[in-house]
Amino acid sequence: MQGGLLVTSSVLLANTNRTTVYTTPSNHRSIVRQIMVGNVDASNAATVKLELYDASSTSHFALTGATSVAADGYLWLNDIIIGLQAGDLISATGGSANDLTVTVVAEQIVIGG
Repeated sequence: MQGGLLVTSSVLLANTNRTTVYTTPSNHRSIVRQIMVGNVDASNAATVKLELYDASSTSHFALTGATSVAADGYLWLNDIIIGLQAGDLISATGGSANDLTVTVVAEQIVIGG
């Protein structure tokens, strides 16, 4: 079996709404390998909540609670394996606007043809 393509997807959390960071494309499966959250605010901590959306059940599931990221600090979830089907996604909600960047590293695997 051939391995998948490693992809990186990053977003700035520009508001305090749930924001999609990574979506598994159609005809693919994905394995999330790492999630990184960086706080670009040099003065204040900021909270982030990470979630998995399961398209088959149309439900969001918490990966973290509201986790504080120190000023100029980061949260790094490494050595993780989160399996996603087509349409499933990883989202993030920031406690403040324009303070957090979120990056997902995933392996995409083509299914079918």
